[in-house]
Amino acid sequence: MNTRQISRRPAATFSRKPHSIHLFLLLFLATVASSAFGQTFSTLYNFGATPHDGQAPAGGVIIDPNGNLFGTTGRGAVRDSDGIVFELSPPANAGDLWIETVLHRFRGTPDGKIPLGRLVMNPDGVLFGTTLQGGANDLGTAYMVARGNRPGVWREKPIHDFGTVPDDAVSPNLGLFNAPEGLYGVDQGGANNTGAVYLLTPPAKGSAWTQNILYSFGAFQSGDAAFPSGELVRDASGNFYGVTAQGGVNNLGAVYELSPPAVPGNPWTETVIYSFNFTDGTLPAGRLLFGAHGELYGTASGGGTNQAGLVFQLHPPAVQGNSWTQTNLYEFTGSSDGSTPENGVIADSRGRLFGAAADTVFMLRPPRIQGRPWKETILHTFTGPDGFTVSGPLTLAKKTLYGTTSQAGAFGKGTVFQVTIP
Repeated sequence: MNTRQISRRPAATFSRKPHSIHLFLLLFLATVASSAFGQTFSTLYNFGATPHDGQAPAGGVIIDPNGNLFGTTGRGAVRDSDGIVFELSPPANAGDLWIETVLHRFRGTPDGKIPLGRLVMNPDGVLFGTTLQGGANDLGTAYMVARGNRPGVWREKPIHDFGTVPDDAVSPNLGLFNAPEGLYGVDQGGANNTGAVYLLTPPAKGSAWTQNILYSFGAFQSGDAAFPSGELVRDASGNFYGVTAQGGVNNLGAVYELSPPAVPGNPWTETVIYSFNFTDGTLPAGRLLFGAHGELYGTASGGGTNQAGLVFQLHPPAVQGNSWTQTNLYEFTGSSDGSTPENGVIADSRGRLFGAAADTVFMLRPPRIQGRPWKETILHTFTGPDGFTVSGPLTLAKKTLYGTTSQAGAFGKGTVFQVTIP
């Protein structure tokens, strides 16, 4: 493990360079900034601060009950190409130093390399994730990282090598869904090489994890959803929902539902509940969000009036079996409001939606009168010293949004940031 204290104000890194006064000022302004809306932006960590630190975080961060952040970087570690799992601990006092702890550095074999998906944490504080490559077949792994017997020590263990069973998922990068019965996932591969949904079941004492392929998407251009591009979400009845970048009636992307069988062991049932047509978006990406009345919210990274992507809403039918109803909530222009949203949206208790579109963090406020437009507010625009290209979904906790950028920052290797909202 490697523990390193890093200032919340990365501008201090440049204060030692007399010729960097202009960059110092830019970085200081970018590190702690606010606007008329009342939000405050802060850079929490700049990757590349130490030798063999992480680079290019891609999956966002998750937060534990103590306010510690956990995430992965797709690069970094000893060979600067395999990636790490990291923890960021908040300072005891405002303005004090944040602490980064490298929990694991990947090596390729047997543990995997290039962890891109978001981590999940079970109630015991064990982290689970996937790697894009590495493992026994160099097609990726699922792994766990748990606290060891000594304080501050974490241990990583591979739990599955992808590409091992027939029609397996391969090269996973979409993260996992943690459930009491095991870990669900959706990724590339499957019987038709258009994607597969799987379940990893934890072992009985002394045995290994087992995997079951629950569904393989249909052949390309068959009308089925194809090429998963977002994490799974599950409703109270046990049905899973997700998006695919292609497939559907128009082969422009789809939203699907996957329902468990009435009799355990029978096949799962998949239904395409919506097919995109470019006007209402294309290339949907990111995790879907459930609304209070069963509606789904999501992002399409392309299409719309300005061909810059949009945020959409899907209303379930009043009669089961009828069509879902789609609404464009906000269409990006590709200018100052951002473009190509691909990480989904999250919501607060007031029904406001938050997300990222390339180099902006945005908020959408629902209208007071039904049918009126949603209003977008830009919470922060990245300019380079504060990071560039928001990567992975945002996390909301106690009126604070947390996220990662995959590029730029003080050392040019990405950042972790927060935006505090009123």
